[in-house]
Amino acid sequence: MNDQMEIMDEELEIPDRMNVFQRLGNLIFSPRKLFVFLRGKPTMLFPLIIIAIGAALYQLLLFEPNRKLQMDIMYNTYKNLGMNYTPDQIELLVNSQMIGTIIAAPFIIIATWAITTLILYGIYRLVNCERGLKKYFSMMAYISIISVIGMILNALYVNQIGGSITTQITGLSSLLDIESVGIFLYSLSASIDVFNIWSYILYAIGFVYVGGVSKKTSYIMAFILFILAALIGATVASISNNLFGGLLGSFMG
Repeated sequence: MNDQMEIMDEELEIPDRMNVFQRLGNLIFSPRKLFVFLRGKPTMLFPLIIIAIGAALYQLLLFEPNRKLQMDIMYNTYKNLGMNYTPDQIELLVNSQMIGTIIAAPFIIIATWAITTLILYGIYRLVNCERGLKKYFSMMAYISIISVIGMILNALYVNQIGGSITTQITGLSSLLDIESVGIFLYSLSASIDVFNIWSYILYAIGFVYVGGVSKKTSYIMAFILFILAALIGATVASISNNLFGGLLGSFMG
């Protein structure tokens, strides 16, 4: 495995140093070079700052659409429970909730990054990826930037053009009508998203060049994980829809 990694280093001509702009450029245009560099010199601070800011920006862009949706939900919920709240009281509650969401967003995305890294590391250990968590945390931090870019692009679209906050314009679900295909298929199609697929491809490449896993094995593992994640997500959405009496479907449509 070490011989294989040394050959990769020589083939890719990895520099001794990469500034942040070079790392971002390589993430998009030459991820193999970035991942080999990170294997020897893992860094996390810069990408974590980027995804934390990106998560907060995502919530800010969706602040108004989310606020209107949450006000409608809260109004109908309290009305059904027989609780009397004035529009001003509901607006104050929702605004406080939205501000809390913006503050919490960076912490949530960092927690998601950490948990996802640990899960993927555990799974790829089954196919003998190299030990050492720091380099994988670094790799996953940079890959998370791709997901955040997708989130922001979709939020910009909703903010400027309008539409459902749960529909990803970069995914297949944007072409489908939830009422015609149902929650399960609609949620399944949401996984077929440009940035989601891109992330899984980077997982495969990353565990080859950071973890020393064979290309065939790494890509097969990434494909299996993509399918499993899509099926689990669609199943959870379908169950949630059944439990909440179609409420989820009305919000996603």
